[in-house]
Amino acid sequence: MSVADADYIGNLDVLTRDLDAIEQLAAAALADEPIDHAVGQRLASTPAGLGYAELTDHHREQREGDVEFADLLDPVALAQLDEWRATQRLPWGRGDLLVVGISGLLGALANLYDHRVDAAALGGLTQLKKSGLLRRWERETARLPIDYTGPKFGGATHRVKSPGHDIARFCTALNQIRTGTFEGTWWEEGRRMTGLATTTRSGLLFAQAPERHLAIALLLKHWAADFVTPMSLPLPGWTWLCEMPDPTLRKFAHDAYASGLNLRSGLLTPGLGVLATEVVIRTHTHLAAHRSTGTARLSPGAAAKRTEMLLAAHAAAGAISVSKTAAAAVAGETAVAARHLNVPVLLRIGTLALRVRSDAAARTGAPAWEELLAEEAATWTMPEALTIADLLADHPLEFPQ
Repeated sequence: MSVADADYIGNLDVLTRDLDAIEQLAAAALADEPIDHAVGQRLASTPAGLGYAELTDHHREQREGDVEFADLLDPVALAQLDEWRATQRLPWGRGDLLVVGISGLLGALANLYDHRVDAAALGGLTQLKKSGLLRRWERETARLPIDYTGPKFGGATHRVKSPGHDIARFCTALNQIRTGTFEGTWWEEGRRMTGLATTTRSGLLFAQAPERHLAIALLLKHWAADFVTPMSLPLPGWTWLCEMPDPTLRKFAHDAYASGLNLRSGLLTPGLGVLATEVVIRTHTHLAAHRSTGTARLSPGAAAKRTEMLLAAHAAAGAISVSKTAAAAVAGETAVAARHLNVPVLLRIGTLALRVRSDAAARTGAPAWEELLAEEAATWTMPEALTIADLLADHPLEFPQ
């Protein structure tokens, strides 16, 4: 709080107490009760015609030795004051800067060496694929229509050529399993073509599960078995790009998937760096809150500071991701360089930026001094106050000299 604000509050405090004293004197006179002559003498001796600076000095002398400002508040007002203080922005300490630097470095290294992180993730998933559970699921979901690899839809990239392996097109994939019919789209001489198939390339009928719950179970098991493979599953909605009229866009979508941009490398692996950053910063802020308050629960101000720290750390990782993508594009990968873009961290940066802006707006939502003064002054326009003023005008108080 600035000195000017403190003086302003001090003036309001003294004036409020003077008004309270006048009310008490008026009430005592109207009730024919003894009057506090010391208070009356103090009010009568108040100098008039003072400027703001002189009035402030006079009030400051009156308030010397008084209790703290918070002691003058009633419990409701004090609770409101505490709530307001809890929402104010907390400054960063050296420990906060150190934690942000470490977590930001972890995220940046995860983006810089994304291929190695993805190779490690793939190695772990490969071991999982060898488990008895995944092997059983793979056998149970054999000959599903979404696995059609006939003309126009075969090859190592068959999962991106039809909607059956796109988790964003769940209903379409589910309908194919329930009907036992494969449906796919391709383009030929600028015309959109649709293909249907009910049998495998060897002539066997596709497996069919008309019951919705059985079809859902088969689809999820099949996706889980495919996710742990090197080609994994396409990114959500990626198969729509392969069905667009623009051949350049279709080629980009196909080449990016063939080059390794899939659900594992595009979301799971980048998400590991995001998760590491979140864990480090959240652990630090909750431990700091526990040390200072005895509880791990964050105040609004501490939660706002945590959001700022997360934004700073993720921004460092996002900057490395964008820089590496641009460098790869210049080096010859062209549009396929998008596989280096860390989509989860960019989305997280966007959400955190909005939250920081929202927190800042909430902190500036306190009423202005003029509004507070108008609100306090409005109480003196009440009928009771006007009646007291009329009585004092008709029966002025006289104090002994």
